[in-house]
Amino acid sequence: MKNLFFFHIQPIVLLSYAIFFILMLSVGCTKDDYDDITSDAVNQSQKTTQQEDTYLSSSRGVTEEDNLLENGGLEEWSMFPYSYDIPKGWFCHNNTNVKKEYKRIVYEGSYSAKMQAQEKGNSAIIDQRIAVSPNHRIRIYFHYYVEQWKSKGGRTYCYFRTDAAEKYNIPADELKAFYDKDTYYIIRGGGYGLTYFPHELNVWQVFDETIEVPPTANYFVFGINSYYGTTIYVDDCYVIDVTEQKPTGIKDISY
Repeated sequence: MKNLFFFHIQPIVLLSYAIFFILMLSVGCTKDDYDDITSDAVNQSQKTTQQEDTYLSSSRGVTEEDNLLENGGLEEWSMFPYSYDIPKGWFCHNNTNVKKEYKRIVYEGSYSAKMQAQEKGNSAIIDQRIAVSPNHRIRIYFHYYVEQWKSKGGRTYCYFRTDAAEKYNIPADELKAFYDKDTYYIIRGGGYGLTYFPHELNVWQVFDETIEVPPTANYFVFGINSYYGTTIYVDDCYVIDVTEQKPTGIKDISY
């Protein structure tokens, strides 16, 4: 009986060991695979988060397709007949005061615009006219870098027009009657409530404001002014009709 019992039990024990061994192998492989899959998933999640963070920090939800400005990134420059470059699509007042900056102080891409008035009483101005819709809201967004600041420094210097030509500029008094004082400084100052740009030196800063288009305006002239003694670099410029902008799926986080 004893021997018979031994021969009956032994196969069961051997089978149990075999099953246990197989399960251990199976669990081991599954764990390795799981670790690999988990690692890939975490890496992908981190990559996606980094991409979204970069997207939000660099342009905070704006895309080139939405930009009403031509050559908003200031990447395209043309040689003017008098041997200096001007950015395509832009008008440079006192042309020699606006220069192409290559790589040294650039926010994105290869170029930015260096604005530096060469003579006392003069200023460097860069602007561009675009069509807008009355009563729509437009978002004005760009990066600027202050290398040197003196006196008035720099600010936005924008216009609204009823028609395309300069003679149709809506007068400042009319704009001041339409906007409150703080809002007016979005288009003629350093942002809401600010007369001039905040000017921490040697660091890229962002201007990001939204303003309503007056009911009589059909054109907007986006402009930036740098006064004598001040050196400013400008890059990554956008004007966007946010009234018509479609949702991007990424939340636009306000400061």
